[in-house]
Amino acid sequence: MDKFVIMPDHIHLILLVDETAAKGTSRAPSPTNAVIPHFVSTFKRFCHREIGENIFQRSYYDHVIRNQQDYDEIWQYIENNPRKWFLQKHNLL
Repeated sequence: MDKFVIMPDHIHLILLVDETAAKGTSRAPSPTNAVIPHFVSTFKRFCHREIGENIFQRSYYDHVIRNQQDYDEIWQYIENNPRKWFLQKHNLL
């Protein structure tokens, strides 16, 4: 994990996937397609066990970061999200 923030009602994170770790054939899913659902499932299951109830919605949003500009924008969004959430909550935006 490279960058993350835990918000009151959601989580943002940048998950680094090492594509060199799992080389597949053309018919096999790409490492990203295999790793992300497994990570999300494991994370949700771990939290469920710790908390004693399921707190997550069924779906999630993911986005493949394809270049440095995309990475920088997402990193900045995660960095600013707590401040933005606070300002919106208190109608200061």
